[in-house]
Amino acid sequence: MCIDKQHLFLTKMGGKKIDLASHHQSISSIKLHTGVPQTVRGQFDIARNMAVYFFFFYSLGSELQLKTYSVIEHALRIKANRQDLMLRQLLVLANHKNWLKDSGFRHIEEPDSENSYCASLVKTLPQLRNESAHGVPPLVWDCIGHIEKCADLVNQLFPRPRKAH
Repeated sequence: MCIDKQHLFLTKMGGKKIDLASHHQSISSIKLHTGVPQTVRGQFDIARNMAVYFFFFYSLGSELQLKTYSVIEHALRIKANRQDLMLRQLLVLANHKNWLKDSGFRHIEEPDSENSYCASLVKTLPQLRNESAHGVPPLVWDCIGHIEKCADLVNQLFPRPRKAH
């Protein structure tokens, strides 16, 4: 039940402390709504569990990032109903069809009406995924941001169920 020492080293460098209770609380508060297909929610839950264990095993962070990219690609394929398209093509389609909006991402304080963040994902997301998949493990300061961005993107792809009256 001890924190991985790599986190302690990064705390000294970056100043951000991590404790298990707040780490677990942050991760458990990030959810996909029930309109997201169960297969995607199941894979997302695996990523969230990896994020919890990141506290104990720092090296899991790069695998967690790769998992969030695969969850996003899986969700995009289901939404597009296109198994033949790759991540970059799926993101181009998502932007073209207006499935994604900058305002749908919690980390964007002032959403751009032109959706410049979403447009930037076409280049950056496949590049990050490819680097991660091909042996360039990133330095992982905090995995919560990856889980949040994954949830925010996937939640935009599928309609939320209407609440019963």
